[in-house]
Amino acid sequence: MICPYCGDEAYEGILDVYPEERSFAIDACCETAHECFVLELQHASRKDKQAWFGDQVGSYCRDIIGGATICWGLRIGEVKQKVAKGFVREHHRHNPPPAGWRWGHGAYNGDELVGVAMVGRPVARMIDHTKVVEVNRLCVMESWPAGLVWNACSMLYGAAVREAKKRGFHKIITYTLETEAGTTLKAAGFEVETKTAGGSWNVPSRPRKDKAPTCPKIRWAKVFKDAEDASKRSG
Repeated sequence: MICPYCGDEAYEGILDVYPEERSFAIDACCETAHECFVLELQHASRKDKQAWFGDQVGSYCRDIIGGATICWGLRIGEVKQKVAKGFVREHHRHNPPPAGWRWGHGAYNGDELVGVAMVGRPVARMIDHTKVVEVNRLCVMESWPAGLVWNACSMLYGAAVREAKKRGFHKIITYTLETEAGTTLKAAGFEVETKTAGGSWNVPSRPRKDKAPTCPKIRWAKVFKDAEDASKRSG
């Protein structure tokens, strides 16, 4: 087949793959053919990308600008508290890492950590920490293209829910700012439980420096039906 732009034999394909940099270079018979191929890839379906590239560039690619970013697909795995704290400290928009810790989950794209969920005892003292756990912090890397971290929040919340139920807790809770929609929480089965009044932890009897927003917040909860039924029977 002859290229309509340069008159030589038409060619479009992968020149080289750079797994460590999560990218690959596209080769073509001429500059115009290269630009057209990149444009075609930007609008191609995931199925077409897999058919063209197979396993040599992972599951699929997104955000192509001259080359492409490789997406190996998201998975949930273990994460240590020290690593999770460092991740939150670097990437969270408005909160520092929490002090408490029961367990955590990491979201990975290939071997790269792109999100964490940190689960601990409820911050509110009146909540029974023997029956309830709280997702104290959830953070996903926002500096990456959205396609590479898509669904990471829902996956992390889902993993926290499954682990809480497995450990026998009656309920798992978390908080969002009242300005946040909570779409990923709804996807993980959480429902709005209450709206807090907000306020500062800094009081005359115990002066503190506020490290998090003091505005009203929404408390979300996922109640496990088995535990709820057992509680009703014992009552």
